[in-house]
Amino acid sequence: MSASPFPVRTTTWACSICGADAPRAYRMGMYTIGDTRFNLVRCRDCSLVYVNPRPNEATLGAMYRDESDYANGYNLGVEDQNYFERKDELIALAGVAWERIEQETESQGRALELGSAGGFFLEAARCRGWDVAGVELSPHAVRYCKGEFDFPVFEGWLEDAPYEPDSFDLAIADNVLEHTTDPRGTLRQLRPLIKPGGHVLVIVPTYVNSAFFRLVNLTQRILPRKLLGPKLCSMLKIGDSDGGYPYHILEFNRANVIELVKSAGFEVLRVEGSLPRPAHLFKAKDLSRVNRLWKGIFVLLDHLMALRLAPAARIRLLAKRPVHST
Repeated sequence: MSASPFPVRTTTWACSICGADAPRAYRMGMYTIGDTRFNLVRCRDCSLVYVNPRPNEATLGAMYRDESDYANGYNLGVEDQNYFERKDELIALAGVAWERIEQETESQGRALELGSAGGFFLEAARCRGWDVAGVELSPHAVRYCKGEFDFPVFEGWLEDAPYEPDSFDLAIADNVLEHTTDPRGTLRQLRPLIKPGGHVLVIVPTYVNSAFFRLVNLTQRILPRKLLGPKLCSMLKIGDSDGGYPYHILEFNRANVIELVKSAGFEVLRVEGSLPRPAHLFKAKDLSRVNRLWKGIFVLLDHLMALRLAPAARIRLLAKRPVHST
């Protein structure tokens, strides 16, 4: 292991969903910063999986000032390219996502993205006529966004952002809540910024808190790693891999996410599961017979997750702020 580029301090904490301090071991040495390893535990009461001990606030801040995460894929380990090099691709994909959002919410107006990164998702919305704004912790991402696009992005925490109550028709928290120390508090801070009757879209990865991951954890010593290949082994987190920085300090499941959003004062409208698709399978022009087989398996699992016939690797939840609410 290499030395950490910044001081590493840790703190212990209780479950941020139910408040219980009843962890049991889940996956040891899941993440690392330099020579400091971080373990995953699982709450005995509500089954939330979380890093414990976790990096303290100063260490978390230092992690987000480090630019390496964007260079190493950024998207759940399924991408090979630097995040910023995928600008055109990600704006195009975001345009498809916004078309769906507009159909679901039957609206268009002002949108806020929490964790807006380089601004690609918001730029796609702006091109469709939305008035957009973002909140982002990474100074590098904020600098990039301000240099590329013409919309406001606040660098810092949501509670410090200069946005007025009832000023957004839609808020998006896409792969954000798993990074937070208080996800319920984050959603409660977001709620008053949304107009009554407005919507919130929450997307979180759930693979690490799924039956699939637990099965992989139990059987990894006998899994055919040559057949899987190094990229799938890394994505599935097989073996004594260096999982990188502990950005995902929380790992939800379907029940956790629904309970969390409801307890923050939102009305849940739609919940669905899906599976991120690895770039080396879905972007490659020429695939080996084995990789064609794996590609088909991923497509099948994605459909099964959408039908709730398999545990989801990712949850997409659409909710709204009730009209008669404060």
